[in-house]
Amino acid sequence: MQTARRILTVIAFVLFLVAGFVTVVILPRDEAASQKENRALADFPNVSLESVSSGKFASDFETYLSDNVGYRSAFTDFSSGYKNKKGINAFGKIVESNADMGTGEGGVGRLLVTDDRVMEIYKADKQAQDEYIDMVDFYAKKLPESIKMYSMIIPTQIDFMPFYNTVGDSEKAAIDYLYDNFNDRIKNINVYDSLKAHFEQGEYVYFRTDHHWTQLGAYYAYHKMAEAMGFMPLYINEFEKGEVKDFTGYLYSQAEAPYLYDHRDTIEYYKNALNDIPFDCMTYSYIPGQAFPYTGKMFDTSRGASYTMFLGGDQPYIEINTNGATKKTLLMLKDSYSNALIPWLASSYSKIIVIDARTFDQTITKILNTTPIDDFLITNYILGTNFRDYIKMCRDIY
Repeated sequence: MQTARRILTVIAFVLFLVAGFVTVVILPRDEAASQKENRALADFPNVSLESVSSGKFASDFETYLSDNVGYRSAFTDFSSGYKNKKGINAFGKIVESNADMGTGEGGVGRLLVTDDRVMEIYKADKQAQDEYIDMVDFYAKKLPESIKMYSMIIPTQIDFMPFYNTVGDSEKAAIDYLYDNFNDRIKNINVYDSLKAHFEQGEYVYFRTDHHWTQLGAYYAYHKMAEAMGFMPLYINEFEKGEVKDFTGYLYSQAEAPYLYDHRDTIEYYKNALNDIPFDCMTYSYIPGQAFPYTGKMFDTSRGASYTMFLGGDQPYIEINTNGATKKTLLMLKDSYSNALIPWLASSYSKIIVIDARTFDQTITKILNTTPIDDFLITNYILGTNFRDYIKMCRDIY
C-alpha cells in the first residue's frame, strides 16, 4: 500500500511538471498581459557560469516562468476579481493592488475606487525619497557643467480632490521635500499648480481608469517646461486632434469594479508635421548587449485603446530627430508618464534621446561620449519616487 501511494505521488508530481511545461512553453505567450501590467514580460534569462553560480539565473528563471504562463492575463484577472469583488459598490472603497513600477520587484499597493474613477493612493517613503535625492545629486555631480539639468515630478489627480486626498499622504508635501533637497545645480519644473488649476476647472487632464495623465495634462506640463527651459512652445490650436475611444486602463484591471466600464476613457492625441513622424528605437531587452533597431511611431493607433499607443510603449532607447526650432538635443531619463509628453517636445528640440532605466542595459556615459547634449531632464510621477529598485536602476545606468 505504501509503495502504491509513493507511485501515485510520483505520477501526480510528473503530471504537475507536465502541466507547468504546457502552460509556460506550449501555450502561446500572453502579450495582452504586458499591456495590462504596463511592463515588458520577462524573456528567457541569459545562461552563464556567473549567472548560475550567483543564483541570478534561478531568480530570473522563476520570473520568466511566472510571466510566461499561458493566458496569464485571464489568471490575474480572476485572482484580482476574487480578491476585490467583495464589498465593491457604487460608493467605492480601498482595495489592494499590484504595486509594480515594471521592475519585477513590486509589492502591495492601495487603490481608491470611487463612483466614476480609480486612483492610486500615495504613501510617502522617507528612505526612498532620500535615495531619489541621492540619485539626482549623483547626476548633478557626474554630468559635464555645460549640460543644463532639470527635474520634473508629476502629481496624480487624487491630490487635487479634498474629499479623497486624506486617504494617503500629501503628494505636494513630498514633491516640495524632494525639490527643496535637490542639488543646487538642478532647476525644478513645478507642474503641480498648473495641473491642479486645470483639473479643478474640469479639464480632462487625467484618465479615470488609468494612473497616467492624458496628453492634455502633458500639454500643460510642456508649457511649464518651456518657461523653465527657455524654449518657445507651440499652442494646442496648432495641432490636429485625434481620438481613440473606449480605453480602460491598468487601474481598471486591478480594481475589478465593473461599473467603471461605464466611465471608460478616451485617448486624445495631438499631432502636427513635427511630431507625427517615425523615430529610431533600439531595444536591448532580448539578448543582453545586443541591440535590435526598428522604426517606431509617436502615435501608434494600431495598438487600439491602449496607453502604449504613445511611442509604442516603454522602449529602452529612443532617438527622435526632428526639425525642432531650438537645434538643441535633450536627453531624458523618464518613466511611462513621459510617453504622452514627448510628442509635444518634438516641436522644440531637433533631437530627443529617451532612456527608460528599467530595460536599458547600456550606459549614459556612452551616449555622452558620442552625442553633444544640451539639456538633461529626469522626470517621474510621484509614485515612481517610491520604488527603490527603480531608483537604483536610474543611477546604475550612468
